Amino acid sequence: DNKGRLWVATMASYPHYRIGDPMPEDKLLIYEDTNGDNKADKETVFAGDLHIPIGFEINHDGVYVSQSSSLILLKDINGDDKYDTKEVLLSGFDDHDTHHAISAFCAGPSGAIMMGEGIFLHTNVESAYGTHRATNGGFFRYSPQRKKLTRHAQFKIPNPWGIAFDDYGQDFFLHTSGTKLSWMLPGSVKPIYGVNMEAPDLITSNSVRPTSGVEFVSSRHFPDDVQGDVLINNNIGFLGAKQHRVIEDGTGYTTEFRHDLFVSEDLNFRPVDLEFAPDGSLYVVDWQNALIGHMQHSARDPLRDHEHGRIYRVTYPSRPLVKPAKIDGASIDQLLANLTLPEYRTRYRTRRELRERNGVEVTKAASAWAAKQSDHRLKLEALWVTWGADQVDASLLNELSNSKDHRIRAAAVRVARFNEHKLANLTEILSRAANDDHGRVRLESIAAASYLPANQGLAVLAIAEAKGIDSTMKQS
Repeated sequence: DNKGRLWVATMASYPHYRIGDPMPEDKLLIYEDTNGDNKADKETVFAGDLHIPIGFEINHDGVYVSQSSSLILLKDINGDDKYDTKEVLLSGFDDHDTHHAISAFCAGPSGAIMMGEGIFLHTNVESAYGTHRATNGGFFRYSPQRKKLTRHAQFKIPNPWGIAFDDYGQDFFLHTSGTKLSWMLPGSVKPIYGVNMEAPDLITSNSVRPTSGVEFVSSRHFPDDVQGDVLINNNIGFLGAKQHRVIEDGTGYTTEFRHDLFVSEDLNFRPVDLEFAPDGSLYVVDWQNALIGHMQHSARDPLRDHEHGRIYRVTYPSRPLVKPAKIDGASIDQLLANLTLPEYRTRYRTRRELRERNGVEVTKAASAWAAKQSDHRLKLEALWVTWGADQVDASLLNELSNSKDHRIRAAAVRVARFNEHKLANLTEILSRAANDDHGRVRLESIAAASYLPANQGLAVLAIAEAKGIDSTMKQS
């Protein structure tokens, strides 16, 4: 969290509650290292009455948790690190197979919660924005600022068990039952119920299965030449994490295997999540279970371990740790300065802290800070801050839409896409992007235009087609 403490979900009731058993007491726990020996010595139970919280994300307004067929929000009102209020935000998510209901939560640049959902599930959610029906593998996006749910993407995939964003706001995801890393954008056009998009695999070698947990290397504690690599957990056969370079390849991406980052000889080692900490070290969740499958093992098999689990910390001994940035309680000026730091997760938590502050003040400060920057990557961070405050800076958005860097231009189109309620000239922005020289920018415009009224969306698509549609774009 913004204080640098580790939050962990425990699920003794997994894979499901059996009638007659004691009521589930799954937990969200907060761990702290108070004496600096790199081992947790303080445990706080934030919530102790949950049921299989396979997705949770700390956000600026509380903790979002998957609870059976619902998305709930837990809030600590009095600051004692225990939740005081529980609000059911949305219900109707299918959970008949618990291990791939809405899960693997990850926040995007604005704080919107991304949630994976697996195959064979059929969801029907009523919301203030209408009904959302989804089937057979894909992703939801929930905006806390607007309380808006969308079916973000729908793919021909089994179970997605990991989502990660790169430095330019592009989202990538894992799906099993093989090492499958895919890029989200081509499948994020407005979905049609029952029609699932292809999800091409970016992994070119060293495929093992299945996968759960993905993270980009972004830490000065790790070597310079591996920054931007992707880490992928594997927990059957090969028990560890594979590391791959991510390489731009025209409109899209490809990868190149680099090495195995870690591997275990413990046959019950099941790495299922990983994330970089404020000091640049890498934390890895080990489910530690003999049985993990639902097809080959009964859900009530007595060999299922409901008691054990581990958290590992991975460091690079010959390199110094990163000095953690001040986030919790920092001034707005300090927080904006944090956005210049190389570590993605530091900026991730900094943007979360900024979303807790007064949106008008934050937007004014972020826009002024951006005006002093020459680097468009830093200006993009400021744009994301204004987006997170639901006060998107339209002038800054226009500036970045004309950046010389295609990655920045594509990111600007993504911001425009989700601010249709703020931008009167959205169609104009998308039309300009549809005529861009780079395919990724055109693809962003196509995905965004699919949500416009038909005549407007088709006009944008016609511009993109005239400019050129490559094989990656045809996947949309």
